[in-house]
Amino acid sequence: MRIVIADDDPLTAQQLAHHCRKLAPDSEVLLVGDGTAAIGSLRWGGTALLLLDLDMPGMDGRALLEAEKPNCPVVIVTGDPAFALEAFQFDVRDYLIKPVSFERFKQAWNKIFAQGPMPPGTRSSDRVFVRSGSEIVQVDLSDVLFVRSESNHVVFVQRNGEVSSLMNMKDLEKKLPSNFVRVHRSYLVNLAHVVKLDTQDLLVGGELIPVSATYRQQLMARLDLL
Repeated sequence: MRIVIADDDPLTAQQLAHHCRKLAPDSEVLLVGDGTAAIGSLRWGGTALLLLDLDMPGMDGRALLEAEKPNCPVVIVTGDPAFALEAFQFDVRDYLIKPVSFERFKQAWNKIFAQGPMPPGTRSSDRVFVRSGSEIVQVDLSDVLFVRSESNHVVFVQRNGEVSSLMNMKDLEKKLPSNFVRVHRSYLVNLAHVVKLDTQDLLVGGELIPVSATYRQQLMARLDLL
């Protein structure tokens, strides 16, 4: 398999190449130092994985993702966690913060190659990356029942747990897929998990979520009533 590492830091690039060769000794690892060279390599075809730094001279990682739809899985490897939330707009499988240990890299590798490559041109809008404390955590939005606001944090509530992140509810609402609807100043719900609606509440999973008068009309317009 061919792996493209786009990073202008030689030490990081060599470390990533070493990780790749430990996991796939027969792989072809190609090192490039900017986004333009990375695009040229991807257009050869046959690339199994792109490891992409965000901050590079010339065309950086953000510009590459905006200009090109890589036909292979992409893992961002960066020292900057700020792009994590926006990363879900692109075909990004994981978001690694430098320096990347072999164990953390192996987790990303196993996730990618256990799932298999994404079909060319497809996107996975169900996966987002959020900053939770000192970590970047992947959240599968299809598993999220609702999002709750708590002071300056939001909490993604799933059946199997919660993920808390420091962000603004209003900004988050603009970035989530259309199946997430605001029903209260403190709640966004995933319509896929709504069980029933009564006068003042929604039953989502096993939780009762309040519906305020401000958002009720918007909610009713979004429900597929027969």
